[in-house]
Amino acid sequence: MIALWNLEPKYTNIAIEKIRMYYEEQNERVVDYLPLEHHLYDKIYCSSLFDFNDKSQIPDDAICGGTGFDLTTVLPDEIERMKPKLNMGFTTRGCIRKCPFCVVLEKEGSIKVTGDIYDFWDGKSRSITILDNNILAVKKHFKNICRQIKKENLKVDFNQGLDHRLLTNDIADMLKSMRYKFYRFSFDSLKNENSVRRTIDILDKYEIKWSMWYVLTGYDTTPAEDLMRLDLLKSHKQKAYVQRYQGKTNPFLTELVGWVNKPQLFAKYTFSEYLDKRGRKKKVNNYLKGLITGGNNVNQAKYGNSKEYPQARP
Repeated sequence: MIALWNLEPKYTNIAIEKIRMYYEEQNERVVDYLPLEHHLYDKIYCSSLFDFNDKSQIPDDAICGGTGFDLTTVLPDEIERMKPKLNMGFTTRGCIRKCPFCVVLEKEGSIKVTGDIYDFWDGKSRSITILDNNILAVKKHFKNICRQIKKENLKVDFNQGLDHRLLTNDIADMLKSMRYKFYRFSFDSLKNENSVRRTIDILDKYEIKWSMWYVLTGYDTTPAEDLMRLDLLKSHKQKAYVQRYQGKTNPFLTELVGWVNKPQLFAKYTFSEYLDKRGRKKKVNNYLKGLITGGNNVNQAKYGNSKEYPQARP
């Protein structure tokens, strides 16, 4: 009997599902791992996406892999080639960027085409999720994937986001022509401000109304820089989603997530107004008064628009 343990059951783990498919094709019994039945298992496979999750309960004889463990373990070829019809998957692997907070380049190398939607679409679902980390970096392939999506009349979610630095008018025209819930982008640093503004202009030009921006926090930005990025997006009526690096938390980030990640609150209130309604402004201000980030003493943090924010960098 083969036991499988997905340490983050909230997320579909493609590696786990490939292992499941492989052993089921070998007529093996495959079950989800239960600690009390450990003695019944011939093999235990464990996979994790995040390195900050607790792994203290994993048995010593488990075969473990995934970015939550290391960046080098790979599936055997006979398992890797399995194509479970999950309606979500990859058509490329790797990336062209060298973002210091991301492991994709180190784990997967430079970008390469690995398949198309028919490798993971079950032929029945009316929507698919594409997990490619930078599909726009392979423009010809991206256009081919878009043609497949349109041919099958599917709603698509480019779940890992699209690289705004690579967005062009012809790509935007293709995005507009497809069915989608919203398109995702990332605003990781103020260094990308000009590109973000250019992207928003293109989205407006092609009347792409539904887009959402991941905003990385807790890595190498100050609270001022976090608020400046969010202020820019809010002023252009863009949706945002705060991502905390490795789940980092503090009074400021806790309230920021509560405000931004509820679209109706982000659209209706400034951060200052949100803190007032929550009765948390004093707590957040006390935290910011004692904060030193990147050599800057953020001691007079205010909220409302970017002119009120403290200097992000000297």
